Amino acid sequence: MRLAARMAATLIATVLGFALPARADAPFPELPAPAAGAEPWALSSEGRFAGQSWAAIERETLKLAKLRVGSFEGAPTGPAWRERPVRIHYRAYEALAETRGAVIVVPGFTEGATMYQEVVHDLVRNGHSVYIHDHRGQGFSTRLLEGAGDADKGHVDRFDHLVRDLGYFVTLVRAWRGESRAPIHLLAHSMGGAVVSLYLARAGRETPVASAALVTPMHEHTVRPPAQTGVADRAITSWCEELSFRLPFELPWVSARRVQGEGFDAERAAFFAQADLADNDMSHSVERLRRRWADRDARCEGPHCGHGDARVSGPTLRWVGQACAAAREARSPDATARIAVPLLLLQGGQDSIVQAQAQQQFCARVNTGAAAPGRCTGWRLPAARHALLVERDDLRNPALAAVLSFYAAQAGAGR
Repeated sequence: MRLAARMAATLIATVLGFALPARADAPFPELPAPAAGAEPWALSSEGRFAGQSWAAIERETLKLAKLRVGSFEGAPTGPAWRERPVRIHYRAYEALAETRGAVIVVPGFTEGATMYQEVVHDLVRNGHSVYIHDHRGQGFSTRLLEGAGDADKGHVDRFDHLVRDLGYFVTLVRAWRGESRAPIHLLAHSMGGAVVSLYLARAGRETPVASAALVTPMHEHTVRPPAQTGVADRAITSWCEELSFRLPFELPWVSARRVQGEGFDAERAAFFAQADLADNDMSHSVERLRRRWADRDARCEGPHCGHGDARVSGPTLRWVGQACAAAREARSPDATARIAVPLLLLQGGQDSIVQAQAQQQFCARVNTGAAAPGRCTGWRLPAARHALLVERDDLRNPALAAVLSFYAAQAGAGR
């Protein structure tokens, strides 16, 4: 706790006065050592919820918050002549003793609300109300592919629909909160970081959001390990970086083809078959990864379920193309120039899922071209992998403390 408190004081002073140099090749500085004097944050240890289900963690949170479960209709999916409705599932945790405003959590690829219960709990414990929706095609929201064997594919119809869904959810949250003047913040991970970046660019000064924290955001994802330099690897990387574009329609038998993995059950079995479960690209915390797999297998019942389970794995070709184009747009000068809120960007030094240089380019462009008070502060945790919010305690908790301190600093700045 003292570690988080010392770090918070340094971070508050830093985010109010530090601007990242406007160079895309400038690496982020390491997250600063903790400093004394700041308010401590109450954060969960790795063992606190060991072996517990997502529903059990949610019940603990509901000792501190009131739950609202619902859904809304997203943009329909499918061609115009046979559109299908899309039900977007959400869960709201309205703190009984809210002191620090609201946080809207925006998950990453294949993730849903069930996988964020420890994060939700910690945010509520520290005075925030929390709102989270499942992206279309994952979590408890409607799947976009029909047919046996397709429901667990990681698929998106149009990335713009993810951005539009978030915009509508932000509007809902703002309406629920009525006349409250407490700030609304965003917390996004990985693919959610690209969604948030595009939402902020399109909303500009009209957004009701006060700030956003982007944790290992997908401003460019890695399509091959850096050591692989074969012709095929270079070709797919070039396609992702330069040639991918957003078709207004899907190609039968091609768009829905899975380009990685063999399905949820096979991917889970492969993980648990490893001799060393710590040998993975996501996190050093085996305990949190075990729980993450259980959370991904969660079931949903009731009128607000767009789908009956949260099982998703392996991207389709359509997802890859849409994600490549969206990430490129999110870090473009045109998009970054329209961002009008302060940003915190946390980077994992051992992240092999997304590209560090693209995150640095994004931050640099925000700081040179964004509308005031838009600015981006980037920090790096050298030992962290991609899933920073489910990392071991010495990585996760300083990162989450940095996020909480950042939100507190923005509230103190009076936006």
